[in-house]
Amino acid sequence: MKDRFDMHMVIRTLGLVVGLCTCTAVTGCASQPIALGTESQVDIEAEARLRAQASRLSALVDDRGWTLSAGPADAAREFFSRLVNGGGAEETADDPVSVYMEAQGGNAALAFHEDIAQLSTLAQSVADAAQQISNSEQGLGQATLTRDLASAENALGAVRRAEEFFIAVSEELDAAADGDQVIQSLQGLADQKARLADAADALAERRWAVQSNQGLSS
Repeated sequence: MKDRFDMHMVIRTLGLVVGLCTCTAVTGCASQPIALGTESQVDIEAEARLRAQASRLSALVDDRGWTLSAGPADAAREFFSRLVNGGGAEETADDPVSVYMEAQGGNAALAFHEDIAQLSTLAQSVADAAQQISNSEQGLGQATLTRDLASAENALGAVRRAEEFFIAVSEELDAAADGDQVIQSLQGLADQKARLADAADALAERRWAVQSNQGLSS
């Protein structure tokens, strides 16, 4: 009877020791948090900034009409308007550049520089956030990177449309506009467009790496 009692005590003691060791090694017994490779607060803030600024940039270009081609919704409205009214292609909406120039009046050159500066600042903010995310050392997930990449690419597309628009506007500015300043503004926008394109490529490469790692581990 005593031998059986001693054996039970030994087994229970060994179980307790093993349990304590496992707790200490894996979790630090709740005194040490587990690092699961989740996103840091800095990464979360960068992603929020990327998506918010990208959305703001795209909305700015669309709302201000800084594009030479009509969007899908506008094109559809024009198409059905021609069907209903029997108008031809020559009766479509006014040229966006002419609309811009008429709206600004004598302040067209000033508005040109201010609008490009606002757009360049937003493009820089999106590029900075995208680059920070792509350089993150945390284990970002594929779904997260896909959303981030979509935001960056949407912003890049908007910048490209706006750049074409402002190039066309620059050709309509009168002789009083400073040609060197016009070139400088356009070059600044082109530089931010290139940075945003590089940042989007970096996000795409990071997502591809995640996909490859998942494929190897499956």
